[in-house]
Order: sequence, then structure tokens, then C-alpha cells
Amino acid sequence: MSHLRLLLLALLVSGCGGSKSANTLSVVCASGTQLFGASSVDVLGDLADGRPTMEFPDPANRDRTDTISIKPHDHCKITPG
Repeated sequence: MSHLRLLLLALLVSGCGGSKSANTLSVVCASGTQLFGASSVDVLGDLADGRPTMEFPDPANRDRTDTISIKPHDHCKITPG
């Protein structure tokens, strides 16, 4: 649960700063890049197979929402990308 809180905090802080916000976001975890080019990322409290999940509008398909799950004990960063 603490990883989920850290991901949410990172999402909130990524929009702060004096410069213009980025148009897209990337999610990079210890196991590699999970997502690139999303317009938004929702960090959910829902578990899929015991893993925290993130939901995002699919960058390649405008009308589709997709979900990724994060491996247990994996650390992720949400960055402008």
C-alpha cells in the first residue's frame, strides 16, 4: 500500500513547477518502461492478481482505456514524457 501512496504522490508532484506542464506522461518501473505517451494516469487502489494497478487513456487508441499492473515491491516513477 505504501508503494501506491508513493505513486500517487509522484503523480501529484509531477505537475508542479514553474514551467509548462508536459502533454504526455511516462511510467518507468524498476523492471523497465511500462507506459510512454499517456495523456493522464490514474493510480488505483484496486489490485489485479495482488498487484496495484494504473489506468490510462490508450495513447494509440483514443477511445480505449487500458490498465497496467505493477509487480510487487517494484518502484515506479511517473514523469513528463
